[in-house]
Amino acid sequence: MPELRALLAPYLKENPLPDGEAFFSVGLAGLEALAAHRGQGLKGAMLECLDQGLWPERFRANRGELDAGDQARLLNSSAAVMGCGGLGGLTCLLLARLGVGDLLLVDGDNFEESNLNRQMLATPETLGRPKAQVAAEAAARLNPACQAKARVEWIGPDNLPEMVTGRQVVVDCLDNLTARYQLEDACRAAGAPLVHGALAGMEGMVMVIRPGDPGLRDLHGPTPPPKSHGAEVLLGTPTPTPAAVASLEVSEAMKLLLGRPGLKPGQLLHLDLGAPALEILTLG
Repeated sequence: MPELRALLAPYLKENPLPDGEAFFSVGLAGLEALAAHRGQGLKGAMLECLDQGLWPERFRANRGELDAGDQARLLNSSAAVMGCGGLGGLTCLLLARLGVGDLLLVDGDNFEESNLNRQMLATPETLGRPKAQVAAEAAARLNPACQAKARVEWIGPDNLPEMVTGRQVVVDCLDNLTARYQLEDACRAAGAPLVHGALAGMEGMVMVIRPGDPGLRDLHGPTPPPKSHGAEVLLGTPTPTPAAVASLEVSEAMKLLLGRPGLKPGQLLHLDLGAPALEILTLG
């Protein structure tokens, strides 16, 4: 510890606490200097600092809700985000800001003009570009310690197993139930917990589906209805709703990664921004 503090002394920032104590954080320049000195990557430098109670400045505001061990656990965690549009675009950015160290971002679609009302990564400059690629680039810019990989392809039974196997959490940001059912089946087979999110109009819902938990078939029935009959088509996707649901999905994903209590099996977190109301419903 003294050796590390001496090495980082020019870069340390003291942060006073209300009880008169203080903790120290280190900015990007210090982390880069440590990484170069150690011959390691930026994530390795962050982990070394956290092990000694020195917070990377970029995660300083996480402290309190998270301890240094929690932050290190997130840096060593992996997640897959399926769909990089309205829900997924914000989800991947939030996971990168939170500090999740390994992200797989999957989407076969390109940005189009109608996405501009709600999809955080849709800008006039990204129109026509693959959503997954834009998402990976944005996550890496936000957090250089995050390894973000894009898969520009549509999901299905043939490619899903290798995408979800080994992932500590999978976040469902898809837009049709057929693909969602296939994703749930793959996650169950791989033993990967799934955070499901859906929305229509001013309402949204989030559910955590672990292997063995009730899932989408308990909610929607054995056969998914066609996308053209979905509530999202009828009610639209106004700007605030995807942002709110994505935040709730990331909150549940964080709890899963940290081993904290979250939604219980068969529970639905239902959000109505029009009311406004937030409630927990139970299947059955």
